[in-house]
Amino acid sequence: MRVVGVDGCRGGWVAVAYDVETGTLTPHFHTPFQEVLDAYPDAVAIGVDIPIGLSEREPRACDLEARKVLRWKRSAVFPAPDPRLLDAATYEDANARSRALTGKGVSLAAFGIFPKVAEVNRLLTSELQHRVVEVHPEVSFWALAGRRPMTHHKSKPEGYEERRMLLAAELRHSLWTRKDAFSLARPAQPDDLLDATVAAWTARRVAEGRAGRLPADPALDARKLRMEIVY
Repeated sequence: MRVVGVDGCRGGWVAVAYDVETGTLTPHFHTPFQEVLDAYPDAVAIGVDIPIGLSEREPRACDLEARKVLRWKRSAVFPAPDPRLLDAATYEDANARSRALTGKGVSLAAFGIFPKVAEVNRLLTSELQHRVVEVHPEVSFWALAGRRPMTHHKSKPEGYEERRMLLAAELRHSLWTRKDAFSLARPAQPDDLLDATVAAWTARRVAEGRAGRLPADPALDARKLRMEIVY
């Protein structure tokens, strides 16, 4: 059985294919997202670190619940964008339109993922969502660590090692040193690689019927996509 974890990175997407029987982990860089879907037609489940299913008028319950469980790491959860803003050409345009529509602005970090959110949600259907699910790496690491948020920031060497050790113990795979990870799926960064790997771990849980969900009973967006974070 093969499952895949995917994380957005500079210039595209890093995917880690996980062969559950052999324990093999294979990273690869892809662009655009359609290439990810085409590359793994036999994957039983694909976990993607990107909002799937978008709300126009209120925060998604899955984002609120993720922030709650992550406690001191709650800032790792960016609010999913209002779908009416995804065609904004500039940050200034997105921010002004958001204030006009909702009374709130948009952070620069949140605006940075708009193109990838639009790309994935354009391709996803309710049927495809049975196989392609939204994950949040920090929520998955929280679950992997016995419902404890990570201590260190993922981009720091100690944060990389904290996450690598959790995954290595669970997957029975030594995984990559931070130094080696820089060259495995360029231009993806080491933390992108671990995020994709924990997304693959989550995809395995989906395939085996063991995954948790935030919230337990998700709402649907206007396109009938479930607004949920799977872990």
